[in-house]
Amino acid sequence: MRTLLLLLGVLWWAVGMAQERPIQWLQRAQQAEETLNYAGTRTTELCVGRRIQRIEERFWRQGARAERIEILAPADRQGEVLILREGSWLAYRPQSKEAFELPRLPLQGAQLLKTAIELVQAGIVQAETPVEATQLGRPCVLVRLSLAPIGFGRTPPEKRAPFPAAVSLWIDKQTGLILRSEVAMRPNEPALRMEITRLELNPRLTPDLFALPSGVTVRPLSGEYRSLEEAQRAVGFPIRTPRYLPTGASLERILVRRGSPDQAPVVMLHYRAPNARFTLFQAYKMRHALFQHPQRRKPLSTRFWQDGDYSFGIVGNLSPDEIERIAKSLD
Repeated sequence: MRTLLLLLGVLWWAVGMAQERPIQWLQRAQQAEETLNYAGTRTTELCVGRRIQRIEERFWRQGARAERIEILAPADRQGEVLILREGSWLAYRPQSKEAFELPRLPLQGAQLLKTAIELVQAGIVQAETPVEATQLGRPCVLVRLSLAPIGFGRTPPEKRAPFPAAVSLWIDKQTGLILRSEVAMRPNEPALRMEITRLELNPRLTPDLFALPSGVTVRPLSGEYRSLEEAQRAVGFPIRTPRYLPTGASLERILVRRGSPDQAPVVMLHYRAPNARFTLFQAYKMRHALFQHPQRRKPLSTRFWQDGDYSFGIVGNLSPDEIERIAKSLD
């Protein structure tokens, strides 16, 4: 009888470990993301419609303070390095002397967990009872989250904090680390999958691992600027401006856009005149196919042309003669 009671006690303790409240596992995972040092390899799959992009990467993480990612595949991104420092992501290739500031990423990691905890407590996100699972040969619990149905007394959709339709997390029992995750922006349609394939706990992490090599210039991937001087620092080629402008025209703002760190930037100079607006596009050493021509819409006039390594375009509600004069006056 005593032996039976002992076995029942052990069984009850084991079941209790798995049946901790979901929010407790989320809190453990958040603490692990923010404090633990670990490294390894992982795969990430991005699903856009029927197309799946698979990325293999090696990573080193120092809690929420710093992270380094080296892309192993696909081949066209192999060697690309991403570094998280001071809350911002930088991307560069070792052979390049330029690094690019990346825009703020969608909810992920500790921020995703923090938001999930707040929304579960508010009743906006519902969490299923954790179930036993195994990942990477390690005991885990699987926590599933989903947006609660909209009904009487619920927060209206327009006032809800941004959160995916469904999230599944495989949380390591020992460490609290997320070893696998699936995120669906719409029900039953996973858009992002992540799986750690090799895990190293408490690796030796040196400061230079999260630092850029000397001589690397940091530029924004995209941005809006009020002056040519500011915009010039964001691109690696001289920005050319017209000597002729219609009467009363002035430079209103400057946009710099890159599709990715590998793509040449497109500079857009937006001008405003008393009775017209127009934009001068320019890029340097860009493949012609990437220099997209906006569709012509009446009453807009357009002109696109090449001048050596430069690609230019002018779009605006100006007469073709005025556009021609601006084009011929470019320095």
